[in-house]
Amino acid sequence: MTSYMTVTQLINGWYSWGVAIAFAITFVTTLWIFFDSQSNGYRAPLCRWLSLATAIVVIPSVVLSFSPTLAVGLPAAFIDALAVLGIVATIVSLLCLLLYGLGVGVEVMDDDEAAVALAPNADAPPERTGLHPTPTPPHGLLPVTTKERPITPQRMTPTGSDTIRIKNTYENDLPLAWVVALNGPYAGQEYRLQKITDIGRESEHNDVALDDRTISRQHARIRYEKGAFVIYDLASANGVLVNGDQVQRRVITHGDRIRLGQMVLGVLMVLNDLETVSAPDEISSPSPLPGIEE
Repeated sequence: MTSYMTVTQLINGWYSWGVAIAFAITFVTTLWIFFDSQSNGYRAPLCRWLSLATAIVVIPSVVLSFSPTLAVGLPAAFIDALAVLGIVATIVSLLCLLLYGLGVGVEVMDDDEAAVALAPNADAPPERTGLHPTPTPPHGLLPVTTKERPITPQRMTPTGSDTIRIKNTYENDLPLAWVVALNGPYAGQEYRLQKITDIGRESEHNDVALDDRTISRQHARIRYEKGAFVIYDLASANGVLVNGDQVQRRVITHGDRIRLGQMVLGVLMVLNDLETVSAPDEISSPSPLPGIEE
């Protein structure tokens, strides 16, 4: 008798106020997952369609809650079943949101898929030719080849102090190095690498600010460590690719191409064994990637 009264009270509470909360939860969850996955170039079919199904399951209870006259003539067991399904759907919707936030079943789209998904005109996606153009080196510098002496840094063990931004504590002189935007609205812009150079979307927190929705707020960091520049992925949404390989930590050198979301940066360095050194204003601006319009 007590359990029956408990179930009855639960169903009455569902139709009186619970259904409104459930509809808000499932509706907002569905919109959030669809919008966030689309804008960030994620592929999350399980979370997308499961959250949409939960929102659809709650709709009959919403209709009966706002129009009780429609329940006249319907079996009580059917009405109770709709309430139970609605409660279960709400729980599943919250679970979908949790799984999406943890990245379960979520994958980053490849370059071609992301270009179509993020294109301003989805009906006419841009043509993509020459995906990885070779950056133009500074005037007077030779392009990097396999015969040149590579930069080999000493192995370092990251510690907790690596996250502290202290830009003037290194004893070595900083070599001349830049990253140059190769595509998008920033194409041709040069950014001198410092001992610590942060790259991201927000100008107030980054040394290289790239206002692009495929770039995370704090996307990557380049540090000068024991004679070489090392790039780190700061847990970004779309990752860091160096010469086509996704990396968490990688030594970068002259001629490397860094992809952050849809933005591509070329690495330009003055190597120690080259006698000719050009000023930054003499660096030729590389052409943007064909087919990517910002």
